[in-house]
Amino acid sequence: MGAFFEKNWFKLAVAVILLAMIGSFGYKLWFTSDPVKDDHLKAMKPTPAFELLDLDGKVVNSEELDSKVRLYYFFFSSCPDVCRPTTFMLSKIQDSLKEKGYLGDKSEIVSITMDPSRDTPEVLKEYAESFHAEPGGWRFLRGEEKQIADLAEQFGVMIVKDKDGNFTHSNAILIADPKGVLRTYYTVDPEMDTEFIVKDVITLSKEK
Repeated sequence: MGAFFEKNWFKLAVAVILLAMIGSFGYKLWFTSDPVKDDHLKAMKPTPAFELLDLDGKVVNSEELDSKVRLYYFFFSSCPDVCRPTTFMLSKIQDSLKEKGYLGDKSEIVSITMDPSRDTPEVLKEYAESFHAEPGGWRFLRGEEKQIADLAEQFGVMIVKDKDGNFTHSNAILIADPKGVLRTYYTVDPEMDTEFIVKDVITLSKEK
C-alpha cells in the first residue's frame, strides 16, 4: 500500500483536485443558474417601517415603496473599501433592469446612508451622479444617525461606529417583494453575478 501511494501520489492528488473543482462547479451551477432551486426567496419578515428624507428633502415613507420590488443597501459615501464597489454592482443591476423594462414601476433600488452628517444632500447627489443613478429607479435616503442605526438593526445589518467616527458594517444587499416582505439578502463579494439578483427581482415582480 505504501509503495503504491508513493508511486501514484501525484495522480491521486490530481484526482482530488479535479473532484474538488467539479464539486465547486456543480455547487455554483446549482445555486446560480436557477434562482428558485434552493428556495432562497422564501418570506423572511416584513420590511421595517421608516420615514426618511430623499435628496430634495422630501419625506419618503416605507409604505410608499410597496407595490414594487426593492433592493436595500446601507452605505456611506466616504467608505474606504466595500461601498463603492457594491454601489457599482447596483449600477449594473440598475442598467440591466432598465434594459429589461423592470426599473421604476416594477422595481427600485434604495440606498440609505449611515453617515448623514457627512453625507449631505449635495454630497449624495454628486455620489449618485457618479454612478448614473436613475432618479425614477434609484433613491438615496438620509435620516438621523441613530434612526438609521436602529433601522439597519431591524433589517439585520450591523453598523458599528468607533470613537474616531469611522464605520464598520456588514456589506449586504436585501430584497423585498411588492407586499413589503423581505425575501433574502445577498452577501456581496467581488465575483458576484449581478444577473442572479436581476433574475430574483424579475421573479418577485411577477408575484401576485
